Amino acid sequence: MSGPWGIYVFCAIPEVQPQQLGSVKLDSAERQLYTILYRDIAMVAAKVPLKIYPPKREYVLAHEQVVSDIMKQFTVIPMSFGNVLQTEADVLILLKKLYPQFASIFPSLANKLEVGLKVIGKKEWLEREIKQDGDIQQAAKEIAGKSHAAAFYDRVKLGELAVQFIAMKRQQLTEEVYMPLAQLAVSAKLNEAVNERMLLNAAFLIDKADESKFDEQVNVLYEKWKDTADFKYTGPWPPYNFINIKLKIEEQP
Repeated sequence: MSGPWGIYVFCAIPEVQPQQLGSVKLDSAERQLYTILYRDIAMVAAKVPLKIYPPKREYVLAHEQVVSDIMKQFTVIPMSFGNVLQTEADVLILLKKLYPQFASIFPSLANKLEVGLKVIGKKEWLEREIKQDGDIQQAAKEIAGKSHAAAFYDRVKLGELAVQFIAMKRQQLTEEVYMPLAQLAVSAKLNEAVNERMLLNAAFLIDKADESKFDEQVNVLYEKWKDTADFKYTGPWPPYNFINIKLKIEEQP
């Protein structure tokens, strides 16, 4: 491609020597991955056409794959998707600006990994639990004997009761699943549920030495809940949930 080129940044690593780290297919071509150094920290980068990269599936997956592969060799601080700077000099300016944050974060991430756990209530179980809820059943009976217009406020009340019911189930999962796992983790984070049946959406930062113990506890909890909910246990991931460095091109100097 003719035209201007830029530097796509994927993640930062603790490194003092220049590294060639393979390649990534981005924008229909293989791009060499290499490091741009500042003191004892390096940015993993690739030269790419200078443009805005929309969050298309192929681009996002390529970004995530690079960070995951680098994580197998180094402690990483992942950059958010789609950051392309104009020159290597701009990357150095960025590294100098973020160096104090990077230097303080890297020790806390050494030999750590992130895992995720989502717990989805089974539809049949939730429906059965709702039928056993006295307040919800009473509200449903009141609606059954009224016209559609007359039952408007009763339907609102029923909706509110359903929301409260799901909130109680989420609190139960927080106490019985999230808290025991959080005690085994270095850090833990509750994320927002993305649908009504999702009762838990959590991320955990764990020490690599404790990974087996953590996995065992997840299995114990799964055995307890397997008849009522599905567990989606994923990872290891780069520690996206446990760092607070979000780069946007318009913020760069």
